[in-house]
Amino acid sequence: MMVLHFLSGGTLQRLRSLAGALVTVALISCGAPEGLEPSSPLASQRAGVDAALINVTLNKPATATSSQSPFLPEYAVDGNITDDASRWCPGIYNATRQLDIDLQGTFDLVRMELYTGFRDTKPISHFELSYDDGTGWKLIPGASQTANASIAVSTTFTQPVTAKKVRFTCLDPLADNCRVKELWIFGSPHGTTNLPPVANAGADASLTLPANSLTLSGSATDADGTIATWAWTQVSGPTATLSGAGTATLGVSGLSAGVSTFRLTATDNAGATASDDVSVTVVAPAVVTNVALNKPVSAGSTNGTYLPALAVDGSLTTRWESAYSFMTHNYLDVDLQGPHELQSAELHLSISATSSYAMPAFELQAWDGGCWKTIPGTVVEGNPVSTTQKTLTFTSPVITHQVRVVCKDAPYCRLRELKLLGRPSTVTPTGPTTCAAGQQTVARGPRYDAAVFLPEHYNEDRTTHWPLIIALHGIGGSTLTVDRTAVLSNPEGLAKQFNSASFRAAMQAIVISPNQRMPFTNSGNGWFNSATLIALLEDAKKNYRVDADRVYFTGLSGGANTSVELGMTHTDLLAAIVPIALTSTPTNSPEVCDLKPLPIWAFHGALDTPSRSTSIKVWLDTKCGPGTSAMRDVTVYPNGGHNGATWDTAYATPTLYDWLLQQRRSDRP
Repeated sequence: MMVLHFLSGGTLQRLRSLAGALVTVALISCGAPEGLEPSSPLASQRAGVDAALINVTLNKPATATSSQSPFLPEYAVDGNITDDASRWCPGIYNATRQLDIDLQGTFDLVRMELYTGFRDTKPISHFELSYDDGTGWKLIPGASQTANASIAVSTTFTQPVTAKKVRFTCLDPLADNCRVKELWIFGSPHGTTNLPPVANAGADASLTLPANSLTLSGSATDADGTIATWAWTQVSGPTATLSGAGTATLGVSGLSAGVSTFRLTATDNAGATASDDVSVTVVAPAVVTNVALNKPVSAGSTNGTYLPALAVDGSLTTRWESAYSFMTHNYLDVDLQGPHELQSAELHLSISATSSYAMPAFELQAWDGGCWKTIPGTVVEGNPVSTTQKTLTFTSPVITHQVRVVCKDAPYCRLRELKLLGRPSTVTPTGPTTCAAGQQTVARGPRYDAAVFLPEHYNEDRTTHWPLIIALHGIGGSTLTVDRTAVLSNPEGLAKQFNSASFRAAMQAIVISPNQRMPFTNSGNGWFNSATLIALLEDAKKNYRVDADRVYFTGLSGGANTSVELGMTHTDLLAAIVPIALTSTPTNSPEVCDLKPLPIWAFHGALDTPSRSTSIKVWLDTKCGPGTSAMRDVTVYPNGGHNGATWDTAYATPTLYDWLLQQRRSDRP
């Protein structure tokens, strides 16, 4: 185990004072003047430890790759730590800055003391210490440093080495002049002194009650012999039961709350010993409470007075109930108002404990920083309608600040109380998120099920908010399979473009392509409902990191009609619209002039009555007040009809997205 001591001082004299034991012991070891005695208990302790060791670099021949006169290499090993002029400096802007010391013999090296800098400043931050045993240069284990901040460093090597030479290499920036006042290496002539072993009791450990036992795995090495015996003892803390104390592996049981320290002592075959300590911290289990109680809640829908807040009010006689819907996957969201570590949940279902209106299928989800993720251990399928209470223990604790209950039933979801058992967390989730990005996936919801695309780089951080495009198919089109488990291989509208890998890689927006069909059919005609689409937009803001300043609607045929309708009635929510192959006549609407400030890029086929689109541009420019409208000239495809030749061509146009994603609500007057 490497031991580091970092010392500092205010002046040269202060350096000597604070270096204390290091300097005194070292001078004694290398023949200090008679009468110089250890001046502190630490010095006395070190003197005893080093009694068999000598400073093997003292006054030995030293050479360097470069030197700045008059700071010669030999000054780094002359034993003079009181004279600041006695130091080696290689000079600045020398690519190689190495100090080599010939030990003039073979020595077993145990530790080092390094004094650097000018007075009490400018320590060497990054250095290496190597040795040569006659077979080439190798790093001394545990001697090198990369972020040293002290002018005086003492290091016991993690493994003694046998050497004929040592080399100090300065790796600080070339503009820094590496200043070495003294480099002292302590050891003994090879083979003349038994080197003590090096013991390692292992890493500190922690337990949370009721767990009260563990195994400690120690180790030891001996450079010039073998480990003869092992001995574990407890040196502090609440008394525990030890087993295997005479081996390298210690069994500890009966631990109680507190910090217990255990010591491993290794003895080598010549009787030398070394010890190392390891601590075990035992804490009481964290107290968990219902962290959902009276927290802010929202829901996909509400049936009259059965409000979302009633699901977290602590009463089992009140409830949240969703509005009637033929769509599944309604939801209830709880804002925990900060990160919490959650362990389990308790759900009270139905309208009473004895009624038979419990939800058969549901799950819990946690906000992941970019999307909702199912909490492992919470998916329930086939719950009997008479089972009105469910306790769900999470597979592992979850840290989040929002939880969602997803009800997979129709027409009603009923929840009398949601209890989330956990505690506040000091850990805030960071790093990448794990949402399904770079591909289209199916998202179920209380408005419309949809194909959803998240940009390829969506997961890279938790702060970026992305533009949102909601793309509507025509009245006879669809985007999902009949069972709503997959995106169609040939969906209608913008969703089709994601079959192209290059298109997926280029798209820098969230794209939601809702499927306007009652479960479960894709036949017949289906008209999107404007109010439901606005609710879908609000859901999207809860479900993804949406930039509310850049929300766009586009659609083809009947979907184009709806996008124009939304542009007239919800101009304040939209940054732009892209209607393709419009079939309605917006100029007949009394609200048509509300489109004038809204950026619009319409596409139409020349074989499909393009005047339906071009007439809007003329109307907005001439009959809706002064000035030109924000609508672009309509793009008309010469051979386009009311088919994919028009909308597939438009949606495959890269410049459409270059223009679209530049539009912002905040840029409008």
